[in-house]
Amino acid sequence: MGSKRTEGNDDKTYAAATRWVDCVLRADDSLFTPGKAIWTRGLLAELHSRFLDQPDEGEGDFFEKLEGQMSGSTAEIYQLMGEVMYVYFLILARAGDKKERIERVLGWSPTQVEIPSDLIDGLQSQFIDLGVGKTRMPWQVETLIESIEQWKELELDERERKLNDPWEFKEFLFSRSYVSRLLVDSQNRGAIQKDILLHIVFPDSFETISLGRKDLITDADSFAHYITEPTDDVDRKIKQIRQALEVELDRNFYFYDPGIRIMWDPGMRNWDTFVKLATEEYKDADRFAAWEIDPKTEMGQSLSVAREAVLSGSDDWATLVSDGIGGTKAFPIITYPRGNLAKLRSWLKESRNDALLALRAIWIKDDLSIDDRIRAFSDLFPRTVISGTGTRVNVTSALLMGLDVDKYPPFRVTEFNRAYEFTGYVKSEQGAGEASTYRHALGFLDQFIEEASSRGLKLRHRLDAQSLVWRLAFGNNAPLNEIEIEVTTESSTESSDAQSADGSNLQRLAQELTLTGEFLEGIRTLLDDKKQVIFQGPPGTGKTYVAREFAKCLAGSKERVTLVQFHPSYAYEDFVQGYRPTLRDGQAGFALRDGPLLRAAKAARRDKDNRHFLIIDEINRGNLASVFGELYFLLEYRDEEMSLQYSEEEEKFSLPDNLYIIGTMNTADRSIALVDLALRRRFYFVEFHPDDGPVKGLLRRWLSKKGLGDMEWVANSVDRANELLRDDRHAAIGPSYFMKSDLDDAKVELIWEHSVLPYIEERFFGQDYSLGEFGLNALRQEVARSTEGQVDTVSIDEAVAQDDKGVE
Repeated sequence: MGSKRTEGNDDKTYAAATRWVDCVLRADDSLFTPGKAIWTRGLLAELHSRFLDQPDEGEGDFFEKLEGQMSGSTAEIYQLMGEVMYVYFLILARAGDKKERIERVLGWSPTQVEIPSDLIDGLQSQFIDLGVGKTRMPWQVETLIESIEQWKELELDERERKLNDPWEFKEFLFSRSYVSRLLVDSQNRGAIQKDILLHIVFPDSFETISLGRKDLITDADSFAHYITEPTDDVDRKIKQIRQALEVELDRNFYFYDPGIRIMWDPGMRNWDTFVKLATEEYKDADRFAAWEIDPKTEMGQSLSVAREAVLSGSDDWATLVSDGIGGTKAFPIITYPRGNLAKLRSWLKESRNDALLALRAIWIKDDLSIDDRIRAFSDLFPRTVISGTGTRVNVTSALLMGLDVDKYPPFRVTEFNRAYEFTGYVKSEQGAGEASTYRHALGFLDQFIEEASSRGLKLRHRLDAQSLVWRLAFGNNAPLNEIEIEVTTESSTESSDAQSADGSNLQRLAQELTLTGEFLEGIRTLLDDKKQVIFQGPPGTGKTYVAREFAKCLAGSKERVTLVQFHPSYAYEDFVQGYRPTLRDGQAGFALRDGPLLRAAKAARRDKDNRHFLIIDEINRGNLASVFGELYFLLEYRDEEMSLQYSEEEEKFSLPDNLYIIGTMNTADRSIALVDLALRRRFYFVEFHPDDGPVKGLLRRWLSKKGLGDMEWVANSVDRANELLRDDRHAAIGPSYFMKSDLDDAKVELIWEHSVLPYIEERFFGQDYSLGEFGLNALRQEVARSTEGQVDTVSIDEAVAQDDKGVE
């Protein structure tokens, strides 16, 4: 456990980081050509002179300027800068093509050097997202270079001491005074790079989180009680929070996991709602494409044709551009303020030469950044035609659709500002230029894609994301406007809107489960009243599956649903709280650990605006009086507090109102007799039985829904078997045995032979009961006789004989 990442190619990223620490911080070696001294004080000083002492604050992107600054360098300096860029990009997210950018720097050298293949693999992980900060690349790269320069001034033994103590290493990084022109005025400009270096060198001690986000975490009320040792060091606070949460959750986690992030990130809850709304808009893919995607794709294609005409100087270029920027009749992009489209077309007609130069600037084929294209166009696009940054960006973004509409979708300031406000995303700075405003919008779309992906909504590209923003934010009746009161107004009771939303969700769930909406609504009513229900019935009636899907539906996220299964050896210490063996610093001992009930209760208390669920599967298989202990009292009196068995006397506990408990109980299990009256009084019971609705007829409805009408004989056979079992109601055969996506005759025979018959045999063990009449062939033939009046091929007696032989 700890802050070290453990996904995908993360191990290769850490291997690359370890190699850099050994090669550079412990020696003067090279990452790309081991054995060659590259990170020396002399070469670093020369790089400092060329890059840091000659800042280029003119036009052009970082790499264009860097090429000029590096011009005339030796091969070693080019290689050193390439390796610096490798370290800078190593754990960054959304940093474009990292390998291509590093190779671009190496390509300026008179001596070609390649990035080793294992180091290329290390670039694939994406730990930390700088957002807008990544556009300030010079600050971060200069901080990296100056930090290593000053590191090289230390004696070897001092370096080694700091590499063995994360806090000494941090003190070194954050106590440096930098001298480059860009950093001298603000020593904090390169703080992000310092956070990156902390994790690269000590991945088990420092999080992949930038300073501003760390402050949000340590300031969060949800985590305040975890910081037991006072300190002003934000990373030491984070470490205390992590250690406490790992014990509480009994697992590793990342602070950006949705279930954790919601505890500290104020904008996270709004992202939940935003993605939910987007999912509703996106679920009818064909309709969504017809409304939003296809018209913009068509416009992008038209503008792409216009672009070729502009670059080639074709006579009809102005007409093609004029037609393209108008979009389709059903979907014009440039519409507000009224008359802008007419002004733009007039400019194309009356100022052809000026317009041609401006269009070539934004559409030029050279490998220019979007920032450079926008700036070049803006300089040539008169403000007398269209003024106002937002409106001009609207026009610019429409033209960029001619490059790649999936990558550069249209922008309109009103809709994006509404989305920023709703999700808590920082708005573009007041007075920001057109390039910055549009890039900020693209950053939001990238963030939206990530947030959607983490919640199960996969968006293909920025055009999908932009189109959803448009659908959610456009017009007075937009979903974001309609939900504004629900988001911003606190209420002690659930609003009628929220109840309506629950009702809609339950109706959809009912359709998915092939149950009735009334049945699920009834369960919700019971839960609202008593907070606890138990689903009971024979095996195979879908109790656990329905419990999980129902809880996830009302909770709004599987992160708010905890599942535990009782068994005969399950104890209070497993369920509520108890001491568990532990190993700390090589010493065996015991630590007090919360069980799933306390963890679920604490999560619910931290997140009071949402429902949380605890599902107890096979609840009757545990020794309930022993497992629940004093929880019996709290189940009935939620507003009361009491001390738990292992807590301090002054430490009180109560069950939060937004924690709901669903148990499942197999009525065929003889341990059901152990469920005492005290527990029964505290739970409502919901019957799941094949003879009663809505489980009755469920298999037949499911077969019909799945297009398996020719398999109806299975439902008929199960019904006939349950008629034979009518003397023991709890021995009935449930439908979920057969609700399989790959169901066919062979599958049915397999299930019957190895699941159903052994269950029936066990049920009637020691009784004078013939299994022959429960054979699948016998039941199928009997059903055929009752429905058709005759047996097709085999007599009932022969079928029973075949089944008896099969059982033997």
